[in-house]
Amino acid sequence: MRVTLDQDQWETGAAATLGEVLADVSDRAQRKSHIVTSLQLDHRTISDRDLDIGFLGEPANKYAMLTAVSISRQEVVRSARHSAERYAQVLHEEGRSLAGSFRAGQSQVARLDLWLGKLADYLELTEGTGTALNGGRDAKSFSTWVRDLLDARAGQDIVMMADLLEYEILPRLATKEC
Repeated sequence: MRVTLDQDQWETGAAATLGEVLADVSDRAQRKSHIVTSLQLDHRTISDRDLDIGFLGEPANKYAMLTAVSISRQEVVRSARHSAERYAQVLHEEGRSLAGSFRAGQSQVARLDLWLGKLADYLELTEGTGTALNGGRDAKSFSTWVRDLLDARAGQDIVMMADLLEYEILPRLATKEC
């Protein structure tokens, strides 16, 4: 089978399975700090739904050609920037609403838990792509404030939760550089 990854081409071994070929493609893309975005086997587009054990175990020489296209991780980050910024805005608005509820004496622990889950997802996305709070200057302090918020949550201290959200966490989230 002839394999093409962007501009690179090579032939697979006669005994290779599709799973082994796809693993090789993935490894080669990763070495270039790229992510594979599309696969075409002969003239059929492959999606993640096709990648079951039976398909991956098929002999690669059953097919003539595999074409893979990849993009750099930096391009993925650039293309996701706007969405990440919008998500940060949503988190900020929800956090302000939570702080307001706490200030009004309403214990919103379940709502806070949901918000913290969203914040964790956001931080995983932004930190996983190499971005950091305030260009990296405040990342350690941000995690400290989140830890303090969790401690206040455990103690049901709604005043402290409101203070931490309003004065420490939300301002740092608002200045997050994606």
